[in-house]
Amino acid sequence: MVEEKIRKLFQIGGPEGFNKKASEPASKPDEIIKALDLSPGMEVVDLGAGGGYYTLRFAELVGAAGRVYAVDTNRGNLEHIQTKARERYLDNVEIVYSTGDDVPLPEREIDLVYSRNVYHHLTNRVEYFRRMRRFLKSRGRVALIDYDGRGSRFSFSFLLGHYTRKETVVDEMREADYRLIEDYSLLPKQFFLVFE
Repeated sequence: MVEEKIRKLFQIGGPEGFNKKASEPASKPDEIIKALDLSPGMEVVDLGAGGGYYTLRFAELVGAAGRVYAVDTNRGNLEHIQTKARERYLDNVEIVYSTGDDVPLPEREIDLVYSRNVYHHLTNRVEYFRRMRRFLKSRGRVALIDYDGRGSRFSFSFLLGHYTRKETVVDEMREADYRLIEDYSLLPKQFFLVFE
């Protein structure tokens, strides 16, 4: 109840709300996409796809020879993404419903797992990302963006505990057998880390 009131106060939530937030200049979507260095033919997972803002942009970049898997635990979000992909004639978007711990993806085919503002929601993250390794190609990457606790103590992310310290993420991903390859400082209140 309290979380719902705070969401209304900050006017976020729902697929369009997620997309609006993701596309804002302050969220630096163009810089993020440039840093990810996607190319035609790649297979990408948008883990916690929300409203699909990044799913659809990734689909345009990887082209018809590539594929983007929009993974979410909310069927309404996935239906929204599917509708938007059809409207844009993006046949390379695949909708993947996840129960949270189980993500049905093809093994050894994924070039990049991208996840924005989801890491703090995951439970048993070390084991979760260990299991994700089976989907990645040998040089596959995991790009994680999330709030890290910087900024106002009255921010949405801080009030609801929707953040994870960057050091915690690095330690957990190391324990899950990943190596940090990039630490971007693009975002003032979020980390942007890429692992291999």
